[in-house]
Amino acid sequence: MKKAVRSIALILLFICLSFSFSIVTAAAEPTWVYLGGAPIGIGLAEDGLIVTGIVDVITDDGAVCPAREGEIATGDVIIAANDVQIDTVRDLATELQRADGAVLLTVKRGEETRIVALTPAIDSLTGLKKLGITVKNGINGIGTLTYVTSDMRFGALGHGIVDADTGKTFVTDQGSVYSCTITGYRKAVTEKAGELVGRFDDRGAPIGEIDVCNAFGVYGMLKEGALRDPVKISVAPRSAVRPGKAYVYSTIEGSQPQKYEIEIVKVRSQDRPEEKSMLIKVVDPALLDKTGGILQGMSGSPIVQNDKLVGAVTHVLVNDSALGYGLYLDWMLPNN
Repeated sequence: MKKAVRSIALILLFICLSFSFSIVTAAAEPTWVYLGGAPIGIGLAEDGLIVTGIVDVITDDGAVCPAREGEIATGDVIIAANDVQIDTVRDLATELQRADGAVLLTVKRGEETRIVALTPAIDSLTGLKKLGITVKNGINGIGTLTYVTSDMRFGALGHGIVDADTGKTFVTDQGSVYSCTITGYRKAVTEKAGELVGRFDDRGAPIGEIDVCNAFGVYGMLKEGALRDPVKISVAPRSAVRPGKAYVYSTIEGSQPQKYEIEIVKVRSQDRPEEKSMLIKVVDPALLDKTGGILQGMSGSPIVQNDKLVGAVTHVLVNDSALGYGLYLDWMLPNN
């Protein structure tokens, strides 16, 4: 949890269920897109294991840590061992036990892939070979689709994903998106944001692939037919955004987004990609009555002003869930 000036805390709105920024420049930004607002399931680093901790191995000769000596760090993703693909903890354990001497790990850190040679240590209690790391399968959670372009490229979330175990913003070029259904929500309580509760409809059948995950959300390609009842909407640049009446499209039950009134309280002049482009306030009586305002899982909900898409909801203020921040669409579109 981040605390701003005067102890006002902000919450990123992506829900972790397990669980350098780069901008990809587009040739030309679209003048219209398909409007989002539907919930999506997000899976990152599904091929590989995320290193969540560095620990000592107790051997007959004392405590040692092969991973520390080999410069493995929390947040790294192990995708292979001795050229064998690693998808589960069991996969890694199997390769370690059958290894004779050093193990060659294929490791991703951000967008860099490298080979690390580590010699496992023998745990004196179990007799098993260990590297001195704790690991987990990928990061999974719920967010909201912001837009889809005419060639089925999508943008969602509008903020980086901070891994709950490592505390680091996760940067990757690999992941999947899934159809999702919202089954309920938890309203905010003192100093804790509320959250949407949902389920992935079919983990075996992703509706799209993620190829960019950075400080401004997740982006990729949806499969044909993944977009239900598409609605075209014009886009507007940040220079057109003004304080005043606007709307968000979000889903707090089922899979069909609804329109809710908000007020854009303040806009910031930004000449380069930055977070917290605008301060927003939920004023819609129905949404306030049901949820109290903005919930975790609503990140990416499109913000529409004067019938044009201008940005996405990204944060909530935990001491007042009616208030939050949005990101200009200008900072999302270049990632496609």
